[in-house]
Amino acid sequence: MTNKQYKVIDFEKRGNVVRFYLGNIDDNDYWGDDWDDRPYEHNAGTVYGASEYVEYGFPLTVAVNEPADDWHYNGNSPYSKEDFKNQKAPCIILTKLQEDRYWDEPCYSIELGNKESGKIYFNDTLSDLYNITKEFNGISTGYKF
Repeated sequence: MTNKQYKVIDFEKRGNVVRFYLGNIDDNDYWGDDWDDRPYEHNAGTVYGASEYVEYGFPLTVAVNEPADDWHYNGNSPYSKEDFKNQKAPCIILTKLQEDRYWDEPCYSIELGNKESGKIYFNDTLSDLYNITKEFNGISTGYKF
């Protein structure tokens, strides 16, 4: 393990697994291809030079939402990755589901206002990320530091 301090600088979601790309806590100059374009899901690339990451998997009783998944946006979310970098919106929202209603997944736009949901933002520290994911039974499925 390293003594380097990390923060979230990008993400990639597949199902209930999220890879959070990590950067140095003091680095504010990170960027990626077309990060200023909306919607991010049709334009933006992965952060340049990202080689460090941590992945978390979540049980089916947790909804893992990103704006690209929200049907209210009709396939085009209103966000760019620059918006995430500027913390105008969380990149991921975690919501606990009722045990017998795991198929009834809430959507991103509605969960934005839910104080009980876990919101993960770009620039959250690795410690912040750990605390939020732990609250939602997230398990680290892989990492590269």
